[in-house]
Amino acid sequence: MMRITVWFHAICPLTDWEALGVTGWNWSIIQDAVKASEAWSPPSDYAMKHHADNNAEEHGRNGYVKTTAYSYYFDLALPFFKTLNEMGVATNMSESSGDLIGIWTYTASIDPVTGSRSYSTNAYYDHVADRPNIVVLTGAHVTRVLLDDNMNGPKRAQGVEYSVGGQVYSAGALREVIISAGALQTPQVLELSGIGNPDIMRRLNIPVKVDLPGVGENLQDHFTVRMGAELRGIHETVDDLSLDTFAEEKLKQYKQSKSGMLSSTLSTLVFLPAQAFIGPDVMKTMLDSLDKALRDTTMQNSPWRQVYEVQRSWLEKNGVAQLEMILFPSYQHASCTTENARHYTLSVFLQHAWCRGHVHAVSPSALDPPEIDLGTLRSPGDIGKYHYMIMLVEAIKYAFKVMQTGPLGEETAKIIEPLPTWSDSELREYVRTNVISAFHPIGTASMLPRSQNGVVDNNLKVYGTSNLRVADASIFPIHLGTHPQATLYGLAHRAVDIIKQKASL
Repeated sequence: MMRITVWFHAICPLTDWEALGVTGWNWSIIQDAVKASEAWSPPSDYAMKHHADNNAEEHGRNGYVKTTAYSYYFDLALPFFKTLNEMGVATNMSESSGDLIGIWTYTASIDPVTGSRSYSTNAYYDHVADRPNIVVLTGAHVTRVLLDDNMNGPKRAQGVEYSVGGQVYSAGALREVIISAGALQTPQVLELSGIGNPDIMRRLNIPVKVDLPGVGENLQDHFTVRMGAELRGIHETVDDLSLDTFAEEKLKQYKQSKSGMLSSTLSTLVFLPAQAFIGPDVMKTMLDSLDKALRDTTMQNSPWRQVYEVQRSWLEKNGVAQLEMILFPSYQHASCTTENARHYTLSVFLQHAWCRGHVHAVSPSALDPPEIDLGTLRSPGDIGKYHYMIMLVEAIKYAFKVMQTGPLGEETAKIIEPLPTWSDSELREYVRTNVISAFHPIGTASMLPRSQNGVVDNNLKVYGTSNLRVADASIFPIHLGTHPQATLYGLAHRAVDIIKQKASL
């Protein structure tokens, strides 16, 4: 699922993947792969006045996915910039470099000519759809990968079984089978194929082909809490689209010129390290608790121990973003009672939460949705007992300051919910009640050594197989600290290079 058109990626954690035993995936390699996918156009003068990235050296020009800056910005964008600048947060004019710290206007996967989204179908598939060696079958549901019964070596993927209209078919594979079903469905496909935790597969009466207990584990996500405020004065916001005449005018404008409110979405992001929004005393308490949990025997013996240690080190690095903030010019709440008022939402997102969930098949049928447990507000070995909640509560407190400071503070008539007067206990309850997913799931077929519950090796090949690969967000072993779109296109190009190299041997 693609929700918005954000196009950027982060140096961290790619620079630390090697510490986890992952090679061939450093920043330089991924940056080149992302550039290979991108066809960037420079921003307009209007976009430049809204701090759009114009760093041509960090963008690809000859790729496939068209990117550029938006042609429309809400009138809250610049007050948001000025407020964060007053609070000591610098404007970042080159987030495409991989350094995300600061406040900035993001590049979007938008075709500057058509004013519409550029994505995998119109950027890639439409240009090769007529080739006789490419067949895309819609309305089909993969039921399993067909593996041989070789008992003396890696299993070979012989093809794929799939269902269409209640009828089961199979497609043979002469070379390789590649799974790209995403972090929430790739584990199910693997388990239904006999690859995963033997206990789970035996419970479902699925013959065990490859013992890989990491399949479906290590599910990670970004978690967010939203805050709302009422504006004073006259503003053009998404709230206005509830007015039929206004909505009709904006739709007409977009159809005629591909401009205006409907050509854009939220545009401004803030990424901060932990030290920027957590005070030293609170940070010390949190780290002491975290270190104590990490020293526990259970955690020391965990196959994920190195992942946790890397994640722990990021809390004290000023170049690693732990918090993202997004301002969106709309808010709907029962307390929005002022007639004709306009509103905005300020959302806080944890980039490296300690929660770990899972995704597993619940039956031998691929048509039954898998069990998805994000592990929200939970973490193994009580490792995040204080960390997770402290981070979100401190993020909310920081957001209160943003809403009450500088030009944005001057435009804010009142904060609706949560309230700055609430105690820490009340804020924690607000988090428990309102925290939601940001829909960036990763990790359920992690690229890690097999001894660390890895599922695929550095070449994306599933352990215990000779020709089965995974190429989607499930292979990321630890969260990216960024919106994943650009990195995923880079992953696809990197996967192509790996496969082509093997084919040439």
